[in-house]
Amino acid sequence: MPIIPEWKALYFLCRLAVGLLSLVLIFATAVPLLRSDAWWIRVFDFPRVQIAALIGLTLVGYAVLHLYGPLRPWEYALAAMVGLGLVWQLYSIAPYTAIYSKEMSDSHAVDDSNRISLLIFNVLSDNREVAALRDLIRDNDPDIILLSEPTQWWLEQLAGLEDDYPYTLFQPQKNHYGKLLYSRLELENPEIRFLIEPEIPSIRTKVRLRSGAVVTFYGVHPRPPGPKRADDGEDGGVEEEDEKENEDGEREDSDMRDAELMLVAKEVKELGDVPVIVAGDLNDVAWSHTTHLFQRIGGLLDPRVGRGLINTFDTKSRLLRFPLDHVFASRHFLLVELRRLPDIGSDHFPLFVVLDYDPGASVANEELKPNASDEQEADEAIDKGKSNG
Repeated sequence: MPIIPEWKALYFLCRLAVGLLSLVLIFATAVPLLRSDAWWIRVFDFPRVQIAALIGLTLVGYAVLHLYGPLRPWEYALAAMVGLGLVWQLYSIAPYTAIYSKEMSDSHAVDDSNRISLLIFNVLSDNREVAALRDLIRDNDPDIILLSEPTQWWLEQLAGLEDDYPYTLFQPQKNHYGKLLYSRLELENPEIRFLIEPEIPSIRTKVRLRSGAVVTFYGVHPRPPGPKRADDGEDGGVEEEDEKENEDGEREDSDMRDAELMLVAKEVKELGDVPVIVAGDLNDVAWSHTTHLFQRIGGLLDPRVGRGLINTFDTKSRLLRFPLDHVFASRHFLLVELRRLPDIGSDHFPLFVVLDYDPGASVANEELKPNASDEQEADEAIDKGKSNG
């Protein structure tokens, strides 16, 4: 006798659980469409793959429930809405799969005099795997090494690297935003700049290739959206008075990140028809509205498009990984190689990219152009970031 009531109760609980999950997933899909820089909205830009997978499981759940009895009209409505959500999520991430056409074409050049290879790595301040990084550099032999989050400790431990990389630019810091740049290619007018916030540095320099051609290079690591992060108090940490200053300046929302990226993109546009590379930990995913706006304003191509997600964060989780470390380039470049390198102790994987500068590459590459609304949105983001910085 009690079997039927127990079965009905279980069936009801399953329907309730699937319905509640549907509402959460609909919210998670719709809220990033808001053009707000509130951190709790912008974080939903990141897990599109994970949300798509959960939506797929939810639709399977509705199909299974339907086998055991008719669904209510509101359940059909929820199923239809999450189905639309799945279409939107897949549409957003499809460009970062092999089924999509490549935004940056492949290079087939034999001559490597216009070639530039880059190793991009967020070392993580308290990571101590220096030997592993040295081995990685030796094995991949990059022309340029851009390190994010290094402290003075990292700079000291990497002493001697200048023997192979004589052109350098150093800005070690204790607040997770330091930068080290090593290059075997000649750097011209290298400079550390603080574009939006006085504690967040960025790099701009010209790089002379082996052929003699000159490329403008930007290295960036803007502040991420999210809850305030307490800095470590040991080795990679800050002194007490500096810690308070940094904590007070910590921004939860994405306005500082967006402003810095838009400022760099506007600079790139103003440079005109010259080869440009922008690299670093952007603290934003490849498919976000901000990243796409950054690309259109600067006319920058993403070598990931048509090749794969190539997630670089977080090494600690197989389920929650995102493409946060990037190398963007102007349409003057063709791609030779794009690889994620092994985990060497950080929460980021290193990224290795090889590009060929080809003045005729624009014929093969897709051209990205902003529209009037893009320009206005970028200007507004810069103004807001500067006013809050």
